[in-house]
Amino acid sequence: MRLKNKDLLACAESTIEQARMLLSDLETVLFITDRNALNLEIVGDPRTLEDAWGVGLMPGGGWLEIMSGSNAVGTAIANNMPTQVHGVEHFCEGFKPWSCTATCIYDPYDGQRLGAIDLSGLTKTFDRFHIPLVVSWANVIQAQLAMLNSERWSMVEQAVQADSRNNSRNDFLLLDSQGRFIRTNNTTSKAIQRYFPDFKPGSTFRIPMDRFGGEQTELTTLSADWLQEEWVHPIRNGKEGGEIVGFKINFPSHIRRSASKTTVSRDVSFGSGDSDNPNSALNPELSKEAAKAKTAAKTPLPILLLGETGCGKEYFAKAIHAETRNPDGPFIDLNCGSFSRDLLNSELFGHVEGAFTGAKKGGMIGKIEAANGGTLFLDEIGEMPLDIQPLFLRVLQEKQIYRVGDVKPRSVDFKLVAATNVDLKQAVAEGRFRKDLYYRISSVVVELKPLCERKAEIPQLVESILNRISEEHHLERKQVSADLLLKLTHFNWPGNIRELSNVLEFMAFMSDSEVLDVQHLPDEYQSEQLAQPLKLAASAGQPLSLEEAEKLAIESAIESTRNNLTQAAKQLGIAKSTLYQKIKKYDIAC
Repeated sequence: MRLKNKDLLACAESTIEQARMLLSDLETVLFITDRNALNLEIVGDPRTLEDAWGVGLMPGGGWLEIMSGSNAVGTAIANNMPTQVHGVEHFCEGFKPWSCTATCIYDPYDGQRLGAIDLSGLTKTFDRFHIPLVVSWANVIQAQLAMLNSERWSMVEQAVQADSRNNSRNDFLLLDSQGRFIRTNNTTSKAIQRYFPDFKPGSTFRIPMDRFGGEQTELTTLSADWLQEEWVHPIRNGKEGGEIVGFKINFPSHIRRSASKTTVSRDVSFGSGDSDNPNSALNPELSKEAAKAKTAAKTPLPILLLGETGCGKEYFAKAIHAETRNPDGPFIDLNCGSFSRDLLNSELFGHVEGAFTGAKKGGMIGKIEAANGGTLFLDEIGEMPLDIQPLFLRVLQEKQIYRVGDVKPRSVDFKLVAATNVDLKQAVAEGRFRKDLYYRISSVVVELKPLCERKAEIPQLVESILNRISEEHHLERKQVSADLLLKLTHFNWPGNIRELSNVLEFMAFMSDSEVLDVQHLPDEYQSEQLAQPLKLAASAGQPLSLEEAEKLAIESAIESTRNNLTQAAKQLGIAKSTLYQKIKKYDIAC
């Protein structure tokens, strides 16, 4: 059982050790289960551990509701959301002296459940803040799993590039050892559908690879019984006979899968559905800058995004990527301000084995190389060290990179989107940024206004953020009342989109109501004068559609500016001509 869940336990190790120390005298224990609610590991206060063993809280114990009735782990799995079960709420008599809090742990690749994490103690240890604590620990474990996936995928990519036998002009799929899809050389969704007709564009998928030496899995996969062994090439870590880290499936040129029916019982999207489509950020009706970015996305020109911290530069960059000539290619992002000079050099360019002390065995692919065929988003590019800047400039000019410690160039072709919240022209004047690099990356400059000047976007952003919260944390999708949306639309949001997102996350987690209203705002926002008193277009407490919210925002802006349409358009962050179109569309009297 532990062997089948070795990745989960490895990535939970730091959390388990932290809990072992923190809970040693708090009469509380923490345990990790597999996806079927079977205990894998339990740590905590030694005295409480003895009591826990007495009620079956031990490795191998099971907690599915069908076996144990209502309990935190079983109910969290059944409802797919964080759960706290206190005292007599437990079904089994032996658990009634206990207070338990649990949440599920999901594979960051496709959101399928891998296990659960639970914090339990006798009822006197009850604490409502255990819910955000276990959610936080689950997120840490999921982040570790994402890092592990990234490292293994990097190994697969390097092995493919290093082995000329893997080169092929035919269609191929690259998978990891668990059958998770990494990429294909033919990056269109239609190419994948040729072989898997039930594949839905934009969705993740797995292929069972255990019969070819891959890991066995209980998770949902596509049917691939028709795959022939001669098409499948295992990719090993290191020399011949090493551990299998992935597979390359080479499809013969005469094969076009269309007749055989495949099945997928769960479709998990990379994005968050149509209402979270990043393309909405480039709606030309929103601003001239959005129209400029939408046009520039189709060109090979680099794009430089300027704007305050938290104003949505990464969101905008993803929207640009979705509009490029190769939207199915990789989107690779890197914050240049998050690394030391040496680490940033390695992150950007990668390195070969033995390039420096601590270099990964087998080397590492860099972010620039990983973005080949897609988009490279460099946030805080103004923080790039001065001595790395000429190296990056050479990449842009020659479309080649040298890994650290390598003498062989590697060809790259990517769309560059850079972003900064500093004045690069001033940085150039002060000698902190190279002039030649500045002019190279600023072919198209897009200035993102702060959110207080883009209020027409707030209703769409609220929908987008709530979709993301629901999918990332597997929570019930919340709605917003007319009164709340009006207040959110009129608040100045000095922290921009990041602040709006934090407020919505707080309300989504802390409110039991399906419809979020003004009283669910954090305390520090309750006293804020978020909006002028207005006659609402919908009853308080009722959710609004996007069109109703947009109409309400426009009416509010017109009323607050006393029918000054120029000022109203400025307040909404849209062109005056667009405002006239909206007034006509919604038949607004003014």
